[in-house]
Amino acid sequence: MSNITVLNNIDHGALKVDVNPASNPSLNVNRTQVYASEIADLQKEFPVLIYRDEATEALQLHAILGLEKDENLFLDDNGWTTRFVPSLLARGPFSIGYPKVSEEGEKPTPMICIDLDDARVNEASGEDIFLPMGGESGYLQYVKKALQTVETGAKYNQTLFTLVTEMDLLEPVSVEIKLSNVEQVKLNNYYTINQQKLAALAPEQLARLNQYGMLGPLFLLMASMGNFQQLIALKNARNAMI
Repeated sequence: MSNITVLNNIDHGALKVDVNPASNPSLNVNRTQVYASEIADLQKEFPVLIYRDEATEALQLHAILGLEKDENLFLDDNGWTTRFVPSLLARGPFSIGYPKVSEEGEKPTPMICIDLDDARVNEASGEDIFLPMGGESGYLQYVKKALQTVETGAKYNQTLFTLVTEMDLLEPVSVEIKLSNVEQVKLNNYYTINQQKLAALAPEQLARLNQYGMLGPLFLLMASMGNFQQLIALKNARNAMI
């Protein structure tokens, strides 16, 4: 169950959010959806691939966080070990809501909402949401940035997917990782960008990608594949501690 309400500094001035990973099982995932607008940051930490759902054929951008189910190799007892966190996971118990509009054509103003029944929300310990005089805390500003990425992300991703499909740039990726003589990991239904096809695009196609702000993200998407070496190193280090 959830109890989602619009956040305000009067009713919620004393609230805190527990950001300890032990209090947040939803962080224990081996992949998460991400958005084209955050690739510039995320590709410095994670492999980022394009996933195609077998049933619906829908495309998504995924950051790969682990090599087993419910495994996030970028968390330790103190939290995230990375400089950047995917926005869907960074937003915590917050979301964006829209009020009903009274006039046709009126554009609703987005509002930050909080799930008061989320186990992380309390008044005893964690990150303050508001400052003592009612101003926004640094944590809330961080959350607002994540929410903005999530809110606009679907549009950016759809633009990316439309362009790469139209230009036939998708290349299947068969990720097979051998961790030991008995342990192997295989990731299915993933794609990256075909470098040769991207380089061979006509000038007007490259200009179109650049016009929509997608040329840079495509190169970063390809570059992020190198992060699988870091992922394997983290996995082997964790196995060595067992």
